[in-house]
Amino acid sequence: MHMSPNNGRELDVTTRIIHLGLVLFGITAWLSGELAEDVEEGETFGYNIHSWLGLALAVIIALRLVYGLVGPANIRFSSWFPVTGPRLSVVWDDIRAMLLLKLPDGPLHHGLAGLVQAAGLLLFAWMAATGTWLYFSLVPGREAGGILHLVEELHEVGEGLIPLYLVLHVGAVVLHALLGRHKWRRMFFINRARDGET
Repeated sequence: MHMSPNNGRELDVTTRIIHLGLVLFGITAWLSGELAEDVEEGETFGYNIHSWLGLALAVIIALRLVYGLVGPANIRFSSWFPVTGPRLSVVWDDIRAMLLLKLPDGPLHHGLAGLVQAAGLLLFAWMAATGTWLYFSLVPGREAGGILHLVEELHEVGEGLIPLYLVLHVGAVVLHALLGRHKWRRMFFINRARDGET
């Protein structure tokens, strides 16, 4: 499968819907995390809300992982995940450009943008996996011990990393918009012709 004429800048409808699901369930699950704090005291209402949002996120993450293997060429992990020498070289080029106060503008998922997006997928996959484990293993009203306590701690570490990711990802979107590159419009089905992109 070859790259589209727009050099991998176009997003298909499925990718956009998955992204919207990640935004909706990822952020609401994170925001509802405090509601789950009292589960060891037997309080389950807030825990259930948080869990259901987290399980919905786990489904969306699973869809994204599958789509990353069989979806369009520019969305597949094999075409952008920053694990090869040449792809990491583009990341360093983007960092050098930013140090010179130049905003990188490469294809979707490439360079520094690809690194941030890969980190976000890994972070939310980590949160979905640990959260799902906790959901099926925790007993309300009972303190977690052993491996379950470790999983709970790993889940909480991820919870602390989400704000950093959001600052990086949303901050980059805002910075691009301030410079007239309204890339966010593609994700929300808004006509690209209005943002001056070709």
